[in-house]
Amino acid sequence: MPMRTASVTAARRMASALACALPDRLAAVAPVAGLRAGRPDPADESLPDPASCRPAKPVPVLAFHGQQDHTNPYDGGGSAAWRYPVPVALSRWAELNGCRPGATTAPITENVTLTTYRGCHPGAETALYTVVDGGHTWPGSPYESEGNGTTTREIDANTLIWRFFRRHHH
Repeated sequence: MPMRTASVTAARRMASALACALPDRLAAVAPVAGLRAGRPDPADESLPDPASCRPAKPVPVLAFHGQQDHTNPYDGGGSAAWRYPVPVALSRWAELNGCRPGATTAPITENVTLTTYRGCHPGAETALYTVVDGGHTWPGSPYESEGNGTTTREIDANTLIWRFFRRHHH
């Protein structure tokens, strides 16, 4: 029985929540369409609440997100758990991972860019693949996700995540 969209969406955000709560149990995290850095701040929902994500150690992060994702909008909004933009979540992870301020963004393909932070704590890589025309989908999947937007095949999340996890293991 296929999972409902709401269940899949919650599972995608769960990787970020686990990284916040159990950093000693995870070698790295790679959220697809679900990067968060804690709950939205009640005083300003366009930012994460720093008190809601304070991992005891850095957590390497490799995220993927489509700019046309209407379930978890790239620019924020949507459900109560999804008020702040994806780049703000990445920036917060960069801060948590001790990275230097200011990200570098480079084109990977015609519709995909890679945003990376440098100078992070040793082994605390922090990066985001942004898919310009991508929806709430898994990059590289051979299947379309009906009602969730375009699935890019310009990158393969499975391959990129596997390489990332091989670099970051306990």
